Formats: sequence, C-alpha cells, structure tokens
Amino acid sequence: MIPAANKNPSKSIYYIVVAGFVLTIHDGIIKWISDTYPVHEIVFVRSCIAIIPILMIAHWRGGLRSLRTNRYFGHIIRSLFMFGTYLCFFLALSALPLAETVSLFFFSPIFITILSVLFLKERVDLTSWIAVFAGFIGVLIMLNPGSEMVDPAAFLAILAALLYAIGSIMTRNLGKTESGVSLTFYLMVVYIVSSSILAFALNNTSFNSNSHPSLAFLFTPWQFPAPGDLLFFLSIGLLASVGIYCLSQAYSKDEPSKIAPFEYLAVPLSVVWGYVVWNDVLELRSIIGIILIIGSGLYILHGKRA
Repeated sequence: MIPAANKNPSKSIYYIVVAGFVLTIHDGIIKWISDTYPVHEIVFVRSCIAIIPILMIAHWRGGLRSLRTNRYFGHIIRSLFMFGTYLCFFLALSALPLAETVSLFFFSPIFITILSVLFLKERVDLTSWIAVFAGFIGVLIMLNPGSEMVDPAAFLAILAALLYAIGSIMTRNLGKTESGVSLTFYLMVVYIVSSSILAFALNNTSFNSNSHPSLAFLFTPWQFPAPGDLLFFLSIGLLASVGIYCLSQAYSKDEPSKIAPFEYLAVPLSVVWGYVVWNDVLELRSIIGIILIIGSGLYILHGKRA
C-alpha cells in the first residue's frame, strides 16, 4: 500500500484529466496520418520529439542525476509492455472509429482493478466484482459477436487494454522509488529502440494495399514526412510527452484502482473529436456498451472511496 504521506488523490486525478485531454487529441492526429505513414515511424518520431521536453523537465528537477536508477530492468520490462500497448492501440485506431477504439481500450481500468487484487492485494467487495462483470458485458455488447464478423482490430484494442493494465501496475510498483520524469524518460528510450528494431525487421516487407487497415498501417514503407505533415509529428511528440508524463505521475502517486476510472473522461472527448473530424456517429449498441463500461468503472471508484 502507499504510505499516507505520499497519497495525494486530488493531484493524481488532475494529472489523469490532463492526460486524457491531450492524449485524445494525440490519438486523433495519429488516426489522421495512419494511412500515410507506418506505425513504427510514428512511434519513433514522436518519441524522439517527446524525449526533449522530458530532458528539460529532468533538468529543472535537479539535473540528469534525477534520471539515475537502480531499477533498469524494471523500467525496461514496464516500457516493453507499454510499447506493446500503444502498438496494438494505434493499429486498432487505424481501422476503427476513434470513439469505439478508445472505449474498448478503456476497459483497462477494469483489468487494473482485477490485477490490483491479484498483485497489490487490494480489497474489492462483491458489488465491485458485479461492476467488473457489467464492464465485461459492455465490451461484449460493443463487439456484438454472432451477428456479423467482428473486426479483428477490436481485439487489438482489448489486448492494448490488458497490456496497459499490466504496465500501470508496474508503474505503481516502480513509483515507490522512481520519479515521474524517470518513468517517462526510460519509456521514451525503449520506444525509440523498439520502434527502430521493428522498422528494421519490416524493411522491404510488401503488403497488399487492399488488406486490413491495421496491416496496412504496420507494413506501410517508411518515408520522410512531407513538409505539411511535420507539424503533425511535432504535435504528437509534444502531446505524448505531456500525456505520458501526467499518467506516470498519477499512477506513481496513488492506488491505480482509485484513479484509473477518471481516464474514462477521454471517452466523451473521443466521441466529440470523432464526430467533428470524421463524422462518426455511434450506434445504439456502442452507446449502451460504453455506458456499461464507464458505469462499472465509476462504481468501482465509489466502492474504493466508501
């Protein structure tokens, strides 16, 4: 459990809200350029840009010595889980509407609650478990299995949610000794290395232009950004640095199952961006599924405060 002196739920919630706002804009930009550039190039460029303000924050917080750590292995493992998270999420984002992708991804707070019980020994009452079950039902309603073929990208979004939950639990553990800026810095370093390896592995790999959008996003050849797109890359880099830093700060300062439901604020924001930019209108089943997922998370939060 977190020492009382380190608990600051209101500040953690502030970080979560800011992260949700900037990252929904970040996600929208990535979806916008996903039919032109490969996912590994986007992750590489945004991470190279994002690491600059992180180093500036480190300088303001005591210099590069604030990045020193004795837990390199923990940082690497956590960062690999988070790299897998965003790789799956971005691939899903290229194929699904923004709001649906974000909504499925935000099943992660329910995964976080389950993992918090298993690994952090947090206590969850019966009604909270019922809320978790309601969240599962919400996901099934959104997937609508049986009536038609489920888009494989939906499972990528759910896998991203699971990987993110594991990464968040690891963030909580590392946050006992590591600062938010060091958590973010090593994350960016692993992103740069991992995306470079992925780009090298996929170099000269051909793909069918009529294939699934997620596959096309993965196998699109690397190309230098057009002058008009450089602003997009700069924006996602800066937004990523702010958003990931805020998430690292939030989960390092409080119990994951207590603050995670506030990430749901990103769902209505994604609905707005999706409608304004792509004219996406959610179906009734998607709305019902979202309500169940958000409602279950908020109930779990209420149970934690009771």
